Amino acid sequence: MQKIAIVTGATSGIGRQLVLKLIEQNMIVIALGRSDEKIENLKIDTEALITDNALYVIKGDLNNIKSIEEIEKRISFVLDEHQYQIDYLIHVAGRVTSGYHVNKDQHEMTFAVNHLAVVLLTHLLIKRIRKSEKSRILVVSSQSHYRANINFNNLESKKFYSILRSYKRSKLYNVLFVKALASRFEDVPVYAIDPGLVRTKIGTKNTSKLASFVWNWRSKKGIDPMVAATHMYDVLTQERFDNISGSYIRHGQPVSSNPITYDKENIDKLWDVSLEMLDIKKYF
Repeated sequence: MQKIAIVTGATSGIGRQLVLKLIEQNMIVIALGRSDEKIENLKIDTEALITDNALYVIKGDLNNIKSIEEIEKRISFVLDEHQYQIDYLIHVAGRVTSGYHVNKDQHEMTFAVNHLAVVLLTHLLIKRIRKSEKSRILVVSSQSHYRANINFNNLESKKFYSILRSYKRSKLYNVLFVKALASRFEDVPVYAIDPGLVRTKIGTKNTSKLASFVWNWRSKKGIDPMVAATHMYDVLTQERFDNISGSYIRHGQPVSSNPITYDKENIDKLWDVSLEMLDIKKYF
């Protein structure tokens, strides 16, 4: 039976390459994207690879609660129409933002997309994911999380905002969320993925000219997105990852994450605060 994967941030960078990889491996992919142009380009690029009904593309934005709930409805429509289950949920979408911006829910944008969207979309889909005999959840984090701290009085970096502080904290929250989820749902293996420095455009989309210039210069030293996507595919499919749910995976190998991420008080408090922000009474 074909496996079904949901990939956010699927129309560019690592997400796009992962979609291509999954389809090449005969999986059915539900891909999430925001740009009409990039969605069409993804469809064109996959035409030579896919059989009928191998790719479903859903347009939507992960930057606010209402939009995420609408995305979940569209995903559920596809799943119910074809009687699909969810085997893999892969959170690739991410945001880097110059300047302080809030979304419709009054949350800082980087925090909303990189952290809250992961928490909420997983919550909305977890019941379906648990029905799969061998499901996995991947959340893309970053090496930058090693240089982050957590301040529950300034969780969204609203005070003294900076592009780097906000981003690296959001990636720290990704790891804490993975460890929280792993401790609560032992039947659904979940992993934080550190792809390393990758040649993508994430640092140029919502950033200043200076930040964009620095990212373009730095990212030239990075690996090809397909290399990162291949490591992620291995985590999804290889048995050696079966019994290490909650792990931080860098370049396809489990390594230690920031010491902060092993503190149960931090893990549980971020979990509780995040659910309160999203008005989630019970995760399942």
